[in-house]
Amino acid sequence: MSYVQENDTLNSLYEVSLRGSVFELETLIGRDPLILHKLSLTTFTETPLHISALLGHLDFTKFLLTHKPQLALEMDHCKRTPLHLASAEGHAEIVHVLLQTCEDACLVSDQDGRIPLHYATMRGRTEVARKLIGAAKSESVMVFDGSGKTMFHLCVEHNHLDTLKTLVQVGDVREDFLNSGDLHHGNTILHLAVMFKQIETVRYLLSISKIREEANIENKMGYTALDIIEQVPKDTRSLQIKLMLMDAGFKNNGKSQVHHPPSASIIDVTPSRTLNPNEKSWRKSLKRVNKLLLQKSDRLEEMRGMLSLVATMISTVTFGVVMNPPGENLTPMLQFQFREMFTSLLTMNTISFISSLGVTLLLISGVPLKNEVTMGFLSVGTSVSLTFLVLTYIHAVPFSRFKYFGETFSVLFSWLGIFGAIAVFIIIRVVSRIVKVL
Repeated sequence: MSYVQENDTLNSLYEVSLRGSVFELETLIGRDPLILHKLSLTTFTETPLHISALLGHLDFTKFLLTHKPQLALEMDHCKRTPLHLASAEGHAEIVHVLLQTCEDACLVSDQDGRIPLHYATMRGRTEVARKLIGAAKSESVMVFDGSGKTMFHLCVEHNHLDTLKTLVQVGDVREDFLNSGDLHHGNTILHLAVMFKQIETVRYLLSISKIREEANIENKMGYTALDIIEQVPKDTRSLQIKLMLMDAGFKNNGKSQVHHPPSASIIDVTPSRTLNPNEKSWRKSLKRVNKLLLQKSDRLEEMRGMLSLVATMISTVTFGVVMNPPGENLTPMLQFQFREMFTSLLTMNTISFISSLGVTLLLISGVPLKNEVTMGFLSVGTSVSLTFLVLTYIHAVPFSRFKYFGETFSVLFSWLGIFGAIAVFIIIRVVSRIVKVL
């Protein structure tokens, strides 16, 4: 068989793997009995078994393992075996077949330090998790992943309570392992369940005697589970969890007031000093101003390109007026007559030019733009540029060859009407926002 024919045959093998056709696979093996042993000659990072395990082709998987069981331990570019893929996708029957062929595959770690059971718990594949624990290695339950988290941490993070119960019931887990903290923050699974306000998970964990006995265990920041519930935003779920923890005998360590939640004001009042009424009113005013400054606006991201284009266009137009001033073809007498009007034209043009440059500078600077205050500066700057551009146009009309003074006034009144309507809308919006904040 030539090199080209051999490559075509191997490519056909991968196409057959996508379809999961056992008959076509038998035909290829009949033509070349060593085809499965030539997979290392291809440029593909996965084997046909990876593909069939991922797509759930059970018969195709069985046929491949019958002819070459070594494929069960082959790895792809992420160092994942076919068992990793089947576990993540929840193909329980394929997982069973792979474990029968090579049960050691359940302890193989990929490049992220995760074994197949990690992916089963992350995706909530309870049946697959049961097979991986029961039919293979029960000690796999106590394997940390590359980020220093246990299977139980992953169950809580991804909110899979049924899978968590399966791991606790089926897995051969030491009691103290249930209170293990993750390597980075030292959070136990109870810390995480409280942090994510998972009421049912907290209730289940409190039913485990070993977790109740270690009620006041602290993470690396020195917080107990009850301390954490004091830090999260208050609602009915957090109140319910707090009552559950207190009923179970949990206590805080007095650190619950050290760190304020992110929504707290940046202005702190020192408890040891009494404030006079005037100072209190000033602090309240500052808090209100701070809240107004923190009002987010997504409009800027949509308008950024438009504002930049308009500002650049105005700068170009006003710069052109200076480079090519109107009235060059007038006689000296007329130029002297229109000198005062020309000075006003340059003044209006300069204001429009400077304000448009200011808008452009604000858009390209490192100033935080995504709030209502900055949005207001941009809107005012653009409005000033446009208004004085209209006034520049009106002052330039007398210098043109055809003087339509009537139309200049109609332009002015039209612009004032549009500007006035928009100004009324903005004032109403700002007033309603201030009333709402106050």
